[in-house]
Amino acid sequence: MKYSARTIRALVSLRDGDALNASAVKGKQLESIISHLVSVSAVGFSRSGKSRGAYSSLSRERFVEACSDYDPVLSDLENAMLLSLGEISSRAEKVAVFGDSKTGSTDRTVKGFTILADRTLTVSYLGKDFTIGPETGLHAVKRESLNLPSDATVVVVENSECFYDLRWMPNAGLDRKDGPYIIMNRFPVCENAKLFLEGIPNRILYFGDFDLAGINIYETEYKRRLGDRVRFIVPSDLEQRIRHSGNPSLYSRQLNANLSRTGSYSGELDSLLSLLNALQSCYEQEGYCLEITGQLLLNKNHQS
Repeated sequence: MKYSARTIRALVSLRDGDALNASAVKGKQLESIISHLVSVSAVGFSRSGKSRGAYSSLSRERFVEACSDYDPVLSDLENAMLLSLGEISSRAEKVAVFGDSKTGSTDRTVKGFTILADRTLTVSYLGKDFTIGPETGLHAVKRESLNLPSDATVVVVENSECFYDLRWMPNAGLDRKDGPYIIMNRFPVCENAKLFLEGIPNRILYFGDFDLAGINIYETEYKRRLGDRVRFIVPSDLEQRIRHSGNPSLYSRQLNANLSRTGSYSGELDSLLSLLNALQSCYEQEGYCLEITGQLLLNKNHQS
């Protein structure tokens, strides 16, 4: 889709950490995008007074991913601005910049999702066998043509840092003998990935950030759709990690954005939510990719 320059400027402002006054959110285009970004916990709203307030991005990475989910054109706001100004027009230019010649039309592009595995596995895609592993992945666009081994557990990984760095798996308590595990990165288009997950019989685990936004994303985007087939990974040492190197400022920002309890939750993560609220802090999943974090905790325990 082609967006107005005014809409793109507003999104750039949010992406770069500036607040956007609610009074500036005008027009169906921008209102629709902001509504989506709020619903997926990429943008928060802080009220000031009875009728005033402002929107702000809760995380630059999450904001960019959520924009890409809404429309891949918005994954690159600078080029989206060029498109809005008519400086990208030919089909060849659109393919080179956005990967799809239909960009700028009313049809949204669908780019699919990528999978890796914790060991060498064979999957079927488009009628052919492909080998995947910790360093060899497969990008699937036609989800109906992808078939996984029935005994594999699919692990949805929220952030790309952990998707490409599988050290988090044993650190977070996933035992290799309980595998095989297929690791899925749900962006740039998470709807495609979620539709795929709805259609497979495999067990599903979710590895996200241990914060209020992470709980909200899991409950609203996965638990409601997958029910008992999905479980949120909560490592046994999470409380120690939060106490040692948690992020209280992120917790405070998300609390102010009214993410402490939104919508109707399943109750699966009541204990995690209670822990975050008790410690008034949270922990980002990338910490589990750092082996040094575990060593720091070990040293601290020995000293206490």
